[in-house]
Amino acid sequence: MTGGGSRAALVIGTTLMHDLGSLFPVAMNLAGDELAFTFVSSCPSPDAVEEWVRLRSGAVVADRVLRFSVDADGRRIRVELAGTPVRAVVVLAADVTAAAVNAPRLGRWQDQMPCTLKVALDELARVLSRSHHRAGGAEPLIDLDLAYRPDRDYEVRLSGAHERVRPFIAPVRPVLAMRWRSTTSAQRKAILDELPDGAPARGWLRRRRTVRIMGLEMEVSS
Repeated sequence: MTGGGSRAALVIGTTLMHDLGSLFPVAMNLAGDELAFTFVSSCPSPDAVEEWVRLRSGAVVADRVLRFSVDADGRRIRVELAGTPVRAVVVLAADVTAAAVNAPRLGRWQDQMPCTLKVALDELARVLSRSHHRAGGAEPLIDLDLAYRPDRDYEVRLSGAHERVRPFIAPVRPVLAMRWRSTTSAQRKAILDELPDGAPARGWLRRRRTVRIMGLEMEVSS
């Protein structure tokens, strides 16, 4: 266990992201203090996977030893940090289609997503820390999911851009969805007070508001 609720899981998770390198995060799910990532490897083949694992095996991340296991066909790497519920699966780029991230095409725009997500998760961990300090009680637990939504302005921005930069223009935008798992009313208020004001999400059945955390959209349940 992380021993520090969702905040500790996020801190360990972003440290893991940093140490694994700039791997594209296809999916992420935080359930209380259990955090799971799916990353896309830059390795071109199963043979390169073995070398990638060899170079990183035994490394220490957040005072924990990194452990790897490679599937029999060499196309999937499972990563865990000993003694924590933080996990990751790394898949080959050839096994990921644009449809997996709700995009019309993959491209160099993926390169910016690891940093975008890491910065937002770091800030959210700080929000949870400050809120816990203010409200007290047990460490707050939240659920958090990463999704990619189509960018409605993509075609307009693409048509106005130089051909060389078009691969860097993202056709989707990363969005976090946050839900309450185990928080007191005082902790919820403190967390909401820490977040920037945002507009309510469309649709009365989805009682959410959308805020921007370090430039990344996050939908927060009421």
